[in-house]
Amino acid sequence: MSNRSPRRLPEEIYVRRRVAAAVGILVLVGLLVWGLVAVAGGGGEETAPTPTPTSTATAAAAVTSEVRSSTSAAPETSETEAPESTEASESEEPRAEAKDSCGLGDLRIVASSDRPSYGAGVQPTFYMTVTNPTDVDCEINLDEDELRFEVYNLESNARVWADTDCFPSILTGEETFSAGDERRFQAVWSRLGSQPGQCSNREDVGTGSFFVHAVIGDNPSDAHTFNLG
Repeated sequence: MSNRSPRRLPEEIYVRRRVAAAVGILVLVGLLVWGLVAVAGGGGEETAPTPTPTSTATAAAAVTSEVRSSTSAAPETSETEAPESTEASESEEPRAEAKDSCGLGDLRIVASSDRPSYGAGVQPTFYMTVTNPTDVDCEINLDEDELRFEVYNLESNARVWADTDCFPSILTGEETFSAGDERRFQAVWSRLGSQPGQCSNREDVGTGSFFVHAVIGDNPSDAHTFNLG
């Protein structure tokens, strides 16, 4: 038997062995950690997914579609019954403030008749509506600014009659039209033509289309048309 001690291996061999052992330990630890994490994750409760904005919008669109479908068969709502939108209300112009002074030109005059057409022998009745839209009373001298009804032939535009041609006006003298007030006057026409001061041998104007103005001074109403049969 030899008494010589075994020869020592080169140092780099021992270094390689220590590195290999360290790597093995790290791999083992990594496997253990991964296993623990996997077990912990598998044993937890499942969390419900949170709805996304897209899914919410889609649901809302579906509900809107259902509502429209259910109302499409309903009778069409008339314009007067339809609710007014805020946008429409805001777009309306504010009502003009009433004036604090009043003259003849401020009076609003409207002419009308009791019928649109008259058969043979039926005498028309005309109406005058006078409104004072201002905040003050209107003082009018009706001797200077005559209140009257005038009838014209629609085809020729010729004046054929006025109630003041042969009779005094139905209202004369100083007259007050109160602020915010509305007054009505009327006259009945015999269907005979006339001219100022020419009141004898008056003739029937015949049949056809005519229009009437209600007038105070130089402030006339819009024309109101009617027919004589």
